[in-house]
Amino acid sequence: MVDAQVPDPTNFREQFRKPTGFMGKVAAFLMSIGNAPANRLAVAALSLGPADRVLELGFGHGRTLEAIARIAEDGFAAGVDPADTMVGQVARRNANAIRAGRMEVKLGTVSRIPYPDGHFDKVVTVNTIYFWPDHGNDAKEIRRVLKDGGLLVVGFRVLEVEGPDRWTPAEGLPYFFTSDARRILETAGFRDVSAQVKKTPLMWVAMMTARK
Repeated sequence: MVDAQVPDPTNFREQFRKPTGFMGKVAAFLMSIGNAPANRLAVAALSLGPADRVLELGFGHGRTLEAIARIAEDGFAAGVDPADTMVGQVARRNANAIRAGRMEVKLGTVSRIPYPDGHFDKVVTVNTIYFWPDHGNDAKEIRRVLKDGGLLVVGFRVLEVEGPDRWTPAEGLPYFFTSDARRILETAGFRDVSAQVKKTPLMWVAMMTARK
């Protein structure tokens, strides 16, 4: 999860925000299972090409980043996460790709992405928007690292229709509204903002797409 705040390690729910230690590894494993359908939808929404340069914010267990790297085989897959536990784990598992210059994982947050302006063709983040410290400025920071015309995909949990562009929160889980996400992205300067909501085996998931 992308967050600059320090979690309480005694609260297991906090581990889903910023995994640390052994319990963080358990949380990452659970997320790799529960979030897998949403992550597949996000990868599909990216419409990846073999030479794309892609950033995942809040890569957690790293499985989505690995899927991106397999598709963008002639490109570059980068990941930023605030949890050093996850950075180390994913770096070890993908040592060959990292040595080959095809992948990179860094410690960082959505508020301060450790890459220069216009560095990526595409950016993706799933189930992190609830935890962004400053939604307006963080969306601008994401826009900064995208090339002109670059694509952003933001995925998050929803439950059922509340109105034409609003959804009730997934019960017991963090939530966000598509209308709020649209407002944040458009205010940050993104264009062509759209939302698709799809049912996965465990939950409804919204996929927001936007262009720089």
